[in-house]
Amino acid sequence: MNTAKVTRLSDHLAKVPSKRDDARLQALSRRFLDLLPPLLDGYFTAADDFLFQWAEKTRDGVESAAYFEHLRALRLEKDTIREAILEGTRDLNERQLNGDTGSGRSVKSVSMDELSLMEDDTLERGLAIDSFANRVLERSGNEWLAFRERMGVLMGERELKDEQTPFNPQDFGKVVFEALERMDCPLKTVLMLYRLFDQKACAKLTVYYESGNRWLVEEGILPNLKLMNARNETPLAQPETFEQLGAMLAQRALQGEGGQGGSFGGGAAGGYGHPGGIGGGGGSASHGGGYPSGGGMAGGGVSVDAGTMQHLLSTLSHIQTQVAPATTDVATLKNWAQTQAQAITTEARGTEDAGTISLVAMLFEYILDDDYLSPHMKQLMARMQIPIIKVALLDKEFFTDAEHSARRLLNRMAKAAAGWEPDSNIDDDILLDGMETIVTRLNHDFETDLGMFDTALDEFMALKDEYDAMQSARVAVLRDEEDARVRQHENQDRAKLFIEALLKDEAPPTDVLNLLQRHWYRLMKGIFNSRGEGKAWKTSARIARELMWSLQPNVQLTEATRFNKVVPGMLSGLRDGLKALGVDEAERNKVIERIEALHDSKRQSFNEDVWTAQEKLDAFEERSRKAEAIVDEPQPLPIDEPVVQHKPADLTYYMDVVESLETGGWFDIELNEGDVRRGCLSCIIGAGTKYLFTDYQGDKIAERSAIGLAMAMRNDTVRPLDDAPLFDRMINTLVTDLGQNQTRH
Repeated sequence: MNTAKVTRLSDHLAKVPSKRDDARLQALSRRFLDLLPPLLDGYFTAADDFLFQWAEKTRDGVESAAYFEHLRALRLEKDTIREAILEGTRDLNERQLNGDTGSGRSVKSVSMDELSLMEDDTLERGLAIDSFANRVLERSGNEWLAFRERMGVLMGERELKDEQTPFNPQDFGKVVFEALERMDCPLKTVLMLYRLFDQKACAKLTVYYESGNRWLVEEGILPNLKLMNARNETPLAQPETFEQLGAMLAQRALQGEGGQGGSFGGGAAGGYGHPGGIGGGGGSASHGGGYPSGGGMAGGGVSVDAGTMQHLLSTLSHIQTQVAPATTDVATLKNWAQTQAQAITTEARGTEDAGTISLVAMLFEYILDDDYLSPHMKQLMARMQIPIIKVALLDKEFFTDAEHSARRLLNRMAKAAAGWEPDSNIDDDILLDGMETIVTRLNHDFETDLGMFDTALDEFMALKDEYDAMQSARVAVLRDEEDARVRQHENQDRAKLFIEALLKDEAPPTDVLNLLQRHWYRLMKGIFNSRGEGKAWKTSARIARELMWSLQPNVQLTEATRFNKVVPGMLSGLRDGLKALGVDEAERNKVIERIEALHDSKRQSFNEDVWTAQEKLDAFEERSRKAEAIVDEPQPLPIDEPVVQHKPADLTYYMDVVESLETGGWFDIELNEGDVRRGCLSCIIGAGTKYLFTDYQGDKIAERSAIGLAMAMRNDTVRPLDDAPLFDRMINTLVTDLGQNQTRH
């Protein structure tokens, strides 16, 4: 570890360069232009076929002749249109890269009154271009968002909107539309041809943004980008989401019963098995040890009558009282949880509720794979699986009600557990003991009374408040100590620091030491307090430095010219300074005479000690420069953090991220190679001067300056944990995985 000296975040932000990276911008422009020739070749071939087919299939002779005429116009104008698109795109890129990002208004931004007055043709054009841009952005998703952030770095802009970002589809689409309008044909045909271009270009632009991101990562531009505004591809907590999940599960179950085998989970390793997906041969536990599916939530099975439901609940009550393995081995916990889920799914096979059971079971498999939870906490979470399955069977709003007490309990417990780590006092850990009590009670006592979860939630929140109060008390002590250091730093005695730095490793005669530490310190402090960092302040510091320099060995021999020039002015300055302090004339003369005597004693012939003397002089010159730096600006607040290499190309982006951070977030912090600790951003000291991270007990584990934290986030040695509710994160991941697997099938 090294001590890095930094100043306030606001000062850093002012100093961080926001330079355009013209070389990389031009490279991206060339890449964009390179994708156009093959795209246009394919497009014009498709457009020719498209118009020919329309001319052939229409039964109206006049209309058919018109399409053939349009086809003729396309063939005649193809080269002109092609060149217009290429030239227009080159001009567009040049304007955008020069900062001219103003595109025309889209129809979306026009008021309703204006919209009603627009010509139909203008409206059609605007809607077509907007539709193209929206499709590209929607399809590109987070790749576009990441590309836009990286373009902001290259452009030297802190924030770019979609329409301000070079190579955006809105402006490109407008160039293409205007080129197509060169054809001698009606707008209807132009719109048809433009929609055909839309179909051809959408995938190409998506690939461009993806490949652009990969290249920029290789170039070191935001290589570890964590999108702060990533698009949520799947709407969470919506009934339709869970209906879709149920339908997927039901379909996979039917496929499984049809002999396509496979299972969700694949044993302790998790994931999908082989084609056939979820189902595992109709729910048998013999297919890979994964979670089998039943009939799903939205059909695919018979309704559950009261007797069957009672039997299911009785089976669940029996299973939930089983003793969980004491081990914190995750593979063992997953196998135990899977075995429990398989037992109840067997009971529900062929019913509508089998899909509900499978969905909860899969959620818990994801929970047990969650890197944010420690093994001890995963053991507690695994024991919540059966009670939560029972809740989902009893209350169909469990999945769709974000405020459901059981769901909130699961989320709150997981969030509280995110930063928890076992230590030597684990037997007396208030959080672990409290959660253990709640989970044990639910497993032993919960039958059908959902109100138990209201009580459990209230109990946990009270426990969490007590736990937070204990942690906050420790953090408050730490914050007070750090605030005191900052106040002391802000009120630092610059005159004292200067004198101390100048005299470091020096052993001047007592008279000189008394002069500097007593008289000259008092003079400099008075000047600073009354006049600030003006000429008098810097002159007084220069006189002190020249005095100490003149007393270095051999300077009268090796730097005689400078010595003879500097000393008279320095002695005169000393007289004036002492006089300003009210030192009487006799005392002033005595001080000056003593210094002159010291100079006389150091006049000597060249001797064998000259090299040693030169080394001492060089060392003094270095100390003198450090002392002079204190004169020029305040001594920075020291912060214990690793020294990092600054790479300004993308530093501004991460400085903005740091500026937006608030206390309370959890991070994985790599203190040394292979040594990763989980810490909470508990304090931001001195308006962004220092960022303090504590463990779950409130003890400091790391501190970073603003610029040090920005570089650590860039280098992925400080990684923010996803603070979205655990339940929602798991549902989102599950929907994504199921959807991808559905596509593969």
